Amino acid sequence: MQQRDFLAQLDRLGIHTQEALDRFMGNEALFLSFIRQLPEKLDFSGSRRGLDEEDEDTFYMNVHNLKGMAGNLSIGPIYDCAQAILVEFRTSKFQNKKKLTELTREAEAASEAIAELVRQYLAEEGTV
Repeated sequence: MQQRDFLAQLDRLGIHTQEALDRFMGNEALFLSFIRQLPEKLDFSGSRRGLDEEDEDTFYMNVHNLKGMAGNLSIGPIYDCAQAILVEFRTSKFQNKKKLTELTREAEAASEAIAELVRQYLAEEGTV
């Protein structure tokens, strides 16, 4: 897959690549080096564990870190979900665990699609 096609597909999945490239001062190679790490970085095990165990610190830090990464890379769907999770969590902690679980699953579904695209790109690029 050509790099331009890859960037276009990232856009279709909700990554605002031009916005992210602007944040990276136009350095496409640097931006792509961060994108290549997404399959590893989009790990929800800590968030799920914190939610399951109602561990406020673990849950909050994992979601907050996810939001920061998504914001820096302009990953709209994940950023929006992480923001919604944090708003709900700050409002009610674990009182509305069902909503927190749904929002976490939504973010995880968006991340799986992105991670799969990145893995496909890396495999075709021969860097896996």
